[in-house]
Amino acid sequence: MNSSRNAIRSNRIGGAKLSRAILSAALFATFIFVVAGAQAFGQEAPAQGGPGRRNNQKVKPFKIVGNVYFIGMTDQTVLLIKTPEGHILMDTTFERMMPWVRESLDELGVNVRDIKYILNSHAHADHVEGDAAMKELTGAQIVFSEADGKTLADPPVRNGRPQWKPVKADRLVKTGDTITLGGTTLTAHVFPGHTRGATTWTMVAEEDGRKYNVVFWGGVGGLRDPLVNNKDWPSIVEDYRDSVRRAKALPCEIFTDTHGESFGLTAKMNRLLAGEKPNPFYAPQECREGFDRREQAFEEQLAKERAAAR
Repeated sequence: MNSSRNAIRSNRIGGAKLSRAILSAALFATFIFVVAGAQAFGQEAPAQGGPGRRNNQKVKPFKIVGNVYFIGMTDQTVLLIKTPEGHILMDTTFERMMPWVRESLDELGVNVRDIKYILNSHAHADHVEGDAAMKELTGAQIVFSEADGKTLADPPVRNGRPQWKPVKADRLVKTGDTITLGGTTLTAHVFPGHTRGATTWTMVAEEDGRKYNVVFWGGVGGLRDPLVNNKDWPSIVEDYRDSVRRAKALPCEIFTDTHGESFGLTAKMNRLLAGEKPNPFYAPQECREGFDRREQAFEEQLAKERAAAR
């Protein structure tokens, strides 16, 4: 009789374990189906911002120039700098897009544990929300500017919740500081404007015996703070003008921006993959003209705010 009861109890336990296993498998399959569907049809939830952000689709990873690879989406820029001693990741985008970033790394044959540094452009959720998860996955050092590093560790609250999981930067940088790995050196340029610690990174890439000045713009434009009577940031006008002045002085031949629509990603990528020469991302004139437009937009905004404040 006892053996019958034990058998029944064992069957119940085994059945419960089997049910949990089936449920776990079903949940995992559902997650894979949702991610795959979003990739196939570009139905990622829209981010805040311009028109290009309402149909954010995964981009097949490709080499921009030298050891610089694009591994992001049609709007969200994520970059990989490959070196013989490990790799550097630039920005992590939204945490929900991590499966796409992982896929791109797999497609390039990159082991995530070989990522040694995670560099950041600026402390907004669409660029840093995945930092905590990516750090746990890779063990890499997170590098941030001093000003935005504070925001990374103490994120702003929206609807009663932090906008991302707080994470402490392993290294804080200022203008002129460098990160060197496997013969590649990236230099930080902190340009207050989009955020107080928005950081542009520069490097030299080599391809076919030619060297290129590469600039990864990190949020110089897109002013969100008021320019007039800003008690929280009284020096914003002087800071932004100084940022633009220093930014325009940088050698800029090949450049990216934090959002694809800001540097013509899709058109340039299609031309590059079609074999166009010279490299369509080589665009020094476009880089200069872009900053002229940003400077003009800034002065126009400042004039409007001053007129409204009278």
